Amino acid sequence: MDILATLILLVVAFVSVAMILITLALNTKSEGLGAAITGQASDAYRGVVGVEEKKRQLLRRLGYTFLILNFVLALIYKLF
Repeated sequence: MDILATLILLVVAFVSVAMILITLALNTKSEGLGAAITGQASDAYRGVVGVEEKKRQLLRRLGYTFLILNFVLALIYKLF
């Protein structure tokens, strides 16, 4: 069981790092001060909205995976 717990811990660490990286890669809803100064329009016309939605879906799935793996890990530690 120690091998299984270690394996799950490694996957949890990987999922955690992936969640952090995807969160950092997300664009905000507002373009911020830079867009106000330069007058840049939103990138919605170039397909960026679809990419952002894919990132959000991936982040949501990683979050669910993170919760489930930690629940399983807690059960393993409690039972064994």
